[in-house]
This record gives sequence, C-alpha cells and structure tokens, in this order.
Amino acid sequence: MEYSKSFFGKTIIDSSDSEEIKADEKIELEYYKTHNLNKKDDKQFGIEVLKRDVKQDKFNIETKIVNNISNEENTISRLLEILMINKVTPVSVDDVISDISVLD
Repeated sequence: MEYSKSFFGKTIIDSSDSEEIKADEKIELEYYKTHNLNKKDDKQFGIEVLKRDVKQDKFNIETKIVNNISNEENTISRLLEILMINKVTPVSVDDVISDISVLD
C-alpha cells in the first residue's frame, strides 16, 4: 500500500515531565497524519508517532504507525491533538487509541 504523511506537530518531554529524565536530557516527539493513497472506500487516515532522544551519546529513534483508523480527517486531527497534548509516546499509542471514544 502506498501512504503519504504530513507533519502535524511536535512536543518535548524533559525533566519537568518525568523524574526519570535528567536535567540535560530531552525526548522529542513528532506527530504525523498518514493517508492511504490506494483505497478510497476503506479508512483512509491514520497516524505516526516518532520519538527521538539522545542518551549517553547514543541517538535513539522509535516510531509507531497506525494506518486506516478513520475516513474522517478531522477525527485524526483531534486524535493527534490529544496525543500531542498528553505527550504520548510510540509505545503507548495503541492503548490510548483503544481508550479514546472520538474514533469512528
């Protein structure tokens, strides 16, 4: 399947958000809207969450893509806004999506 993605927003997790993060460390979270370019009758829109951090001179990237969530682009935008405000990381995305009632 062929997908496109567009940048939705970015946030940072730092020591003010978690005691596990040292004062000189930070975690960047980026949120993307995905669009299924092949199917018009299936759920076309989804999300991608990307986590980027540097610890002990090692650069780490973690990502989670959940495609085909909804046909409503506004629903996906609301979902991404909730994820970004709450600084949801890739590891938690599936659980949060299953708990949110804004989906189709």
